[in-house]
Amino acid sequence: MEPRYIVAVGLYLVLLSILVLYGLLKIWPYPTPSGEPKDTIQTQADTSQASNTVASPTASPSPTAQASPTATQGQTTPTPVVAAAAQGGAPPAAALTPAQTPPTPTPKPTPAPKSIQDPEVIHFFGGYFKPTVYLETRLLLLVMLAGALGSLMHALRSLYWYTGNREMVWSWVAFYLLLPFTGAMLAVIFYLVVRGGFFSPQASTETTSPFGFAALSALVGLFSQPATLKLKDIAETIFTKPAPGADTKPQPTEKDEAATPAPTVTLIAPASGSAAGEEKVVITGTDFSTDVKVEIGGVPAEVTSSTSTTIEATTPKSATGPGVVDVKVTNSDGTNVTLAQGYTYAVADSDAGGAAADELDGHEAVEADTADEDLPITEGGVE
Repeated sequence: MEPRYIVAVGLYLVLLSILVLYGLLKIWPYPTPSGEPKDTIQTQADTSQASNTVASPTASPSPTAQASPTATQGQTTPTPVVAAAAQGGAPPAAALTPAQTPPTPTPKPTPAPKSIQDPEVIHFFGGYFKPTVYLETRLLLLVMLAGALGSLMHALRSLYWYTGNREMVWSWVAFYLLLPFTGAMLAVIFYLVVRGGFFSPQASTETTSPFGFAALSALVGLFSQPATLKLKDIAETIFTKPAPGADTKPQPTEKDEAATPAPTVTLIAPASGSAAGEEKVVITGTDFSTDVKVEIGGVPAEVTSSTSTTIEATTPKSATGPGVVDVKVTNSDGTNVTLAQGYTYAVADSDAGGAAADELDGHEAVEADTADEDLPITEGGVE
């Protein structure tokens, strides 16, 4: 690809990543849902604060010595305080210091606990878009955005990797354009499987954690291919595994590889035959599939029947003439084994007969052209 098109794809992925992060920030619930009642923690905090509060006493002003005139027969009777002061003595302590009692603390009003509104109006782009979102819908949107975020991370990493190695080609553009959407949909499928399989039907958003679902969705988007294979294993556990198709070759999982080991070849009989082919051979070994293929000397052989341990085939015509060739056996899942120099193409019988006839005709011609006197003589007569 030309650099300008690579830059365009990169800008698309970066802008979409910023949009997804903005959506996550707006959708993220606050405060985070939990199973703890919201008013219990606030009430305990207020009670503890009120019990630890100690009021400091306030000193009252000292009473002022005043004369309390009492109209009794025209005389003024001084108070005990004034009388004591007139005699040069100190006034009594009880008269100067009144009784002090600590004031009763006034409890503070308990603020109303803050909880998530259901539904809640969320303002996007400065209030231009104000949808009403319920808690269940909020969690589903959170899963979709987290899955898209993981897929965008995968796409950006792949883009700079292939660009750095100068291997970026046009056929990858569709992958980068569609990967965020496939990651979001795959995250929703995983969310439904986990929510339906591991949570009670009565469970609500108050008993779930957005952190757990967001983390799982991001991993699903980042590693979409292994996640798809895991879903395949789950489906094959519940449903019947179908037979492999003729034109498709799905990527095998660890379970498939463990169930179908590579084949082995121990013997081929007969081990030699005519270079013209059309001879029956029996290949003995292990772990052959029902749709097995055989190549002798690089040329496909016709398989007439096969079991897990034996294969009956017809040899093809040799592409290189007489000689020793390899025998290759391939199972339907792609696993194969090669028996090096396992079969020998010999000279055809018709060729051998023609060569012998030519040799015999030449010998007779020599005898016809040779005179009797030229023949060697031995004691037994003419040789």
